Amino acid sequence: MLLFWRKGYEATAMSDLVEGLGLGRGSIYAAFGDKHQLFVRALARYLDRQNTLLRTAFADEGPALAQLRDVLDRLLAADAACGNAGCFSVNSIAELLPHDEDVARLARQSLAAAEEAFTRQLARAADEGDLSPSLTPEAGARLLLTLVQGLQIVRKVDPDPAHTAATLDSAFTLLAGQPASLTPTA
Repeated sequence: MLLFWRKGYEATAMSDLVEGLGLGRGSIYAAFGDKHQLFVRALARYLDRQNTLLRTAFADEGPALAQLRDVLDRLLAADAACGNAGCFSVNSIAELLPHDEDVARLARQSLAAAEEAFTRQLARAADEGDLSPSLTPEAGARLLLTLVQGLQIVRKVDPDPAHTAATLDSAFTLLAGQPASLTPTA
């Protein structure tokens, strides 16, 4: 997973996989099929970890927006910890779509699960009176999902954590319906 994440699908040669896995070519083919099947399994593992975090991270007590922000911070920090390689999912989408149906299927499932988790959390924020009345939980979830995916691309060009934090601060100010600060945070 880490090898594909850092190098991408096309740039990862079978010799890289042999060296990285410590297995012979024949063993890799016998265990995983071809390079593409191994890549799809690696991406599925990555997405499963993200989806598990989203399914289990939100508690029913405590402010919903604060919990959502914390989860996004943790997801972004985990991706940054991989040598600023970006998000494995976003990288894979950018490299292989629209032509790779296996990657497209995994991406659609993962994005739908994330949007659903965000929607539930924003519905709780609305019940708590903390979501802007100008947004539905569904619209806020789509906005946040798109923002986070876009942030993953922007962070490859500008990895400054302060800029990412300022962008998320702005998004959560909008979600909460608070007036924007006149002083830029970063």
